[in-house]
Amino acid sequence: MIFRGRGPFFLLIICALLAVVPLAGIAGQDLSDMLRTTLSVYALARGLNAVISMAQGTSLSVEPMGVGVTLTPGQVLDPLNDLVEQFALLLLLASASLGVQQIIVELGDIAVFRYGLSALCLALAVIYYFRPQLSQAKLSRWLFGLIVVMTLLRFAVPAMAFASEQLQDWLTPERQAAVAVLDETQSEVAAIQYESADAERSWYQGLRENLDIQKRLQSIESRAEQGIEAAIYLFAEFILVMLLLPILTALLVYRLLSRLLRDNTSP
Repeated sequence: MIFRGRGPFFLLIICALLAVVPLAGIAGQDLSDMLRTTLSVYALARGLNAVISMAQGTSLSVEPMGVGVTLTPGQVLDPLNDLVEQFALLLLLASASLGVQQIIVELGDIAVFRYGLSALCLALAVIYYFRPQLSQAKLSRWLFGLIVVMTLLRFAVPAMAFASEQLQDWLTPERQAAVAVLDETQSEVAAIQYESADAERSWYQGLRENLDIQKRLQSIESRAEQGIEAAIYLFAEFILVMLLLPILTALLVYRLLSRLLRDNTSP
């Protein structure tokens, strides 16, 4: 109903004022911060994936008194490795999404586009105010719909970036704790390579440690479980911030556009 009477005229004036507002300085920083966070976690995930892949081909052999015992930690790390691979793919897609959003914000912030859109809004507002009969023309309706769509899209991405960045800020302590667990897991898994390469020196330095195979298996399994829990949390956080929030924003914009355009085009 807001489009009855002078509604379109006032809406076009608002769109004209909003069109000249620069957004790249605000939204661009939010997107850059999120992209930096995403890439840092992605680098950690790929590093952990590489270390686990190397550990899967590692075996620690101990032969006390001629009796051979072989420790294969890579089998315990298989579930974590599969999850980290999927998580790394999600982070890569999230990084690409943030890059696309940055491009959209930068394109919408070009001076020629902003002032051209503002001029188009003012020109159509004059038509709606002084020539109401022309506002019912097909071209006027099409231009009005285009202006509304461009204005909402121009502000939708920065608004979504701001909301996503705020949500990530609130979840920073939990994310940092999960990242710390994955970092510790990477260090412990990497130590397996060192122990395997230096098995003979370890024999002389700690026979008792080498004989405690069950304890070492439990330690590796416990670390893998902690890594899985941390990866699942990060997986859920990035799905919420990078997938669910954009989808909800897109649905909201679509519903709003449908409502605005339907009210304007109805007789």
